Amino acid sequence: MKMINVGGLSLTCVALGAGSMGKPDSDKERFAIMDAYVERGGNCFDTARVYANGESDKALGRWLKSSGMRDKVVICAKGCHPYLDDMFHYRLSRAEILGDLDMSLEAFGVPQTDLFLLHRDWPKLPVGPIVEALDEAVKTGRAKVVGVSNWTAGRIAEAIAYAEERGLAKPSVCQMHTSLALTTAAQTQDITHVPMNETEAIWYRQTGFPIMGFGTQARGFFARHLAGLEHKKDTMQYYGRIPENYRRAERADALSKKLGVSLAAVLTAYVRDCGLNATALVSVSSVKQLDEVWQSNDISLTRPQIRYLEYGDKYDDE
Repeated sequence: MKMINVGGLSLTCVALGAGSMGKPDSDKERFAIMDAYVERGGNCFDTARVYANGESDKALGRWLKSSGMRDKVVICAKGCHPYLDDMFHYRLSRAEILGDLDMSLEAFGVPQTDLFLLHRDWPKLPVGPIVEALDEAVKTGRAKVVGVSNWTAGRIAEAIAYAEERGLAKPSVCQMHTSLALTTAAQTQDITHVPMNETEAIWYRQTGFPIMGFGTQARGFFARHLAGLEHKKDTMQYYGRIPENYRRAERADALSKKLGVSLAAVLTAYVRDCGLNATALVSVSSVKQLDEVWQSNDISLTRPQIRYLEYGDKYDDE
């Protein structure tokens, strides 16, 4: 399985997202998914204070305690998401950054997380105090590596420069919407959301800066379209008003059939093979869904196949 290096940490190319920890109805169901993920070779669990009102963090903590697997997995925690009823109320002070981290550590039942990411940015704020708070998280042993989520490439470059000039811990990874399905901040109606686009991708390809790509399965948009099912309101808002997404769904379906793998496998492999240094974040609600995703490890998409998915270019099967 492909691995990516994030600040010295080795992450598998498929990371398990918090939806797998928050949605199932019981720990028995949650833990079955988490156990299966590790058994298949996965090593990275992603969670955040804001997910399921903190239940995702707590569920991961219970699994860590019952499984005894802390030393065999990478924990990626996120904090400082704006209040859900006021996305314009940024939360990036030192007290909020370290406070959210401490609450996650308490929920995990461990003294240190491997990764700690800031869930959102507010670009009008000076980057210095934010970087200094992240450095404190590392220097005090609360986090091994720090990073961000939904930050622009320019803002990340600014933070890295500030850290390097002062010998501070620097951001080493960014989580952002990275998917075959296209969307924009305008579509999601969240100006703090920074989806991957061509402008951002140029910087990531030039630098090789690591990405943890969420939105891999497009909230089920492709699967529901291909099954002829009505789209959920949020899925329609994110993806349904972009005509190209329907064409991409048809091409992904055709390629999955040609390769003899699941649709989920093609969508996951796309994130891994599209030319970015990325691991795909996936959330599943059953071991069966996990196995469909895991088929991505049986294929390697070629550049012509990537262009077919993106633009419909014909390619030689050979």
